[in-house]
Amino acid sequence: MTIIKIANYGIAFLLEMSALFILGYWGFHLQADKTIRIVVGILAPLAMIVIWGIWCAPTSTHRLDGIWLLLIKCLIFAIVTYCLFSMKLTPFAVTFGFLVILHLGLSLYFKTL
Repeated sequence: MTIIKIANYGIAFLLEMSALFILGYWGFHLQADKTIRIVVGILAPLAMIVIWGIWCAPTSTHRLDGIWLLLIKCLIFAIVTYCLFSMKLTPFAVTFGFLVILHLGLSLYFKTL
């Protein structure tokens, strides 16, 4: 079980880093003016960093707990999954969504959320 628990931490890290990349990629590939693409491509991942740093980071002084932490993580990852779907990257969206469900389920099981 320890190996699964450690692997889940690895999945969490990969999901979080992937989410930042996906948000930036999505922003830079919007069907909009170049200036808007640049602004959204920078601000979308930056917004996730700020939100995650305030309410989800393990060492944050304002870290949420319990259902609220689960809900904000679900919301962030759902937005990222939607971004993948909106770019017509359905296989990636399904894979990302599956990994999110697996990670959050294991986190609830091991009480490491």
